[in-house]
Amino acid sequence: MCESRSAKIHPNRGAAAFASSDWFLQLQGLRHTSVQMMRALILILSGALMAGQTVEYNIRPSSESTFGLDVYKTGLWNGRKHVFFFERYSGDIQYDSERPESARVMFVVEAVSMTCRDTWLKPGDRKKVLDYALKDMLVAEKYPQLTFASTRITPTSSNHFEATGNLTVRGITKPIIVNVVVTPAGQKLSLDGSAHLRLKDYGRKPPSAALGMIGTKDEMLVHFTLLAERQN
Repeated sequence: MCESRSAKIHPNRGAAAFASSDWFLQLQGLRHTSVQMMRALILILSGALMAGQTVEYNIRPSSESTFGLDVYKTGLWNGRKHVFFFERYSGDIQYDSERPESARVMFVVEAVSMTCRDTWLKPGDRKKVLDYALKDMLVAEKYPQLTFASTRITPTSSNHFEATGNLTVRGITKPIIVNVVVTPAGQKLSLDGSAHLRLKDYGRKPPSAALGMIGTKDEMLVHFTLLAERQN
């Protein structure tokens, strides 16, 4: 009798047990789905936050980069110019693509790295021009660096900016506006820009030669094509 009773299973109880097991499996499935949804949400939010983060870029010399200075002549040499390039420089940019106006730029040029690439001068004359620029205009031994530090970035279009900042040359600091076009290139930023500056602003009188028949314009042009590489 005891064996017979223990062997009996009430049909309603079996169905209830089966239903309970099915409900448990469904609950586990819901929990798993909820965890996956939470993980996906976290990833989405993390991506959104990263998109608005400030990213640091470094500027270093490369085969694709140039940083030059054009000095325009007058008098007998009117229409000609001295073309100088600097071969050593470095810079740091703090840039947020969502808030480009908050960018910060620091740029340093090694004065003694200046070269003269005038094709219209003989090698000896080209060397004299370079020596004068290094010793008299830049006083490179005493002031080995030219520095620029931005104070305000103003977007003028989708990828055009005005970078207002302070330029220090020969130990003299003056405000300057640099016009820049910024083009994203993968993990890099391509920077193409220019700025005008005056010799008199930095304590230099435009030089002349041949009893004044060959002169130099006060205004000069800085121009550059630089690559800034992402660091984080």
